[in-house]
Amino acid sequence: MPKSISVLIVGGGLGGLSAAIALRRSGHRITVLEGAKELSEIGAGIQVPPNTACILEAWGLLDKWKEKAVWPGSIIMRRYANGEIICATQLKPDMTDKYKYPYLLIHRADYIRLLYDAAVDLGVKVIVNARVQSVDEETNSVILYDRRSFQSDLVIGADGIRSKVRRAVNGDDRITPRSAGCAFRATVSAEVMRSDPETSHFMNDVNSNFWIGPERHVVGYPIKNGTLYNLVMVLPGEAATNKWNEPGDLNEMKESYNDFDPVLKKILSYVTSCRKWALAELPAIAQWVSRSGTIALIGDAAHAMLPCLAQGAAQAIEDSATLGILLSNINSLEEIPSLLRMYERIRRPRAEIIQKGSFENCNRWHLPDGVEQRARDDAMSKADASRISGTKVKGVKNPLQWSDKDFQPWLYGHNAISVAKNVLQEIIKNPSSLEERPNL
Repeated sequence: MPKSISVLIVGGGLGGLSAAIALRRSGHRITVLEGAKELSEIGAGIQVPPNTACILEAWGLLDKWKEKAVWPGSIIMRRYANGEIICATQLKPDMTDKYKYPYLLIHRADYIRLLYDAAVDLGVKVIVNARVQSVDEETNSVILYDRRSFQSDLVIGADGIRSKVRRAVNGDDRITPRSAGCAFRATVSAEVMRSDPETSHFMNDVNSNFWIGPERHVVGYPIKNGTLYNLVMVLPGEAATNKWNEPGDLNEMKESYNDFDPVLKKILSYVTSCRKWALAELPAIAQWVSRSGTIALIGDAAHAMLPCLAQGAAQAIEDSATLGILLSNINSLEEIPSLLRMYERIRRPRAEIIQKGSFENCNRWHLPDGVEQRARDDAMSKADASRISGTKVKGVKNPLQWSDKDFQPWLYGHNAISVAKNVLQEIIKNPSSLEERPNL
């Protein structure tokens, strides 16, 4: 029988809870340490792409997500100044037809509650108000500010971009996030949106809309079973107090988009409160696994990225699913270091490509008006026309990575569980492949 090991997961967010589910499903004893006094998720909408949906389905959870989610028809890119449609990426039913799984939109609070309930139902122990002070690599223990300590066979750092666990892995406190602007987040009730003929169609014709312009963009889509309209407004600058999020200034938010589509400004006029978030990413870090081979990083602790491919949570869940499969057949504690290094070799190349793609997407969306911007819009429009007509246009590459004919299937058609299972089967057949296998 495979050996059951003890696992401490630092961080009770989306990544930490998904890792808890994956590892508990593999028969291990899981404790999650969350620094907040209660599990909560400030923010609003989050996207659930097919590469996440396939994992939720394998865990027997996708139907519960569907009950809480909105299924958008398209991702629509619009000209910032007038709302004119540049192009659209078809989601419903195209994603399911192509990749067997849907593309969904869900409220972050629902997402974390569903993960928490699933983890607890499986027997995961979640401890809140457990603020981590340090991690000791030599003893594989986690020390809290209240002087409690926990020890385990394996420690997983799912504690975000300012990870405490990362220091135990890399031994370098100088790894700091790179600032990349800020974002206002807000919601408008469906009732208010539907009361205005100019805005009602955004609730009735369910899509994810992007208004892209110089140095900034806005994303809007329905969430919470169509009862709220979610808004994310990305722009230069930083949160005033250098916090990750704080109450936002409504006047600042609205004035930042004075030159945008009048219909969008109408939607923004209905916002009564907002939060301001700092946006940041990590440089490629030296390693995701400690020298001892018993501490590993997942999610933002390993590869924090900008939100411009909507893959941050998806990549954390791919990390979790990969760990769950690789650690499902352990026979001794001595196998953990090699399996964790295999996890990094599987996951790092993909995560870094997506991290880079997210940065590039933001840059493309934020071009100033001019020659480059017109060329971008023209290429998007031509690629979209080619898709609609079913004819190929030579030399036209879609600047939208999630619409690109090569990148899209690589991004959304990926099944982290299948990849990890294939690797595990190779390891079982040939144990030496743990050391021989190159990066995937």
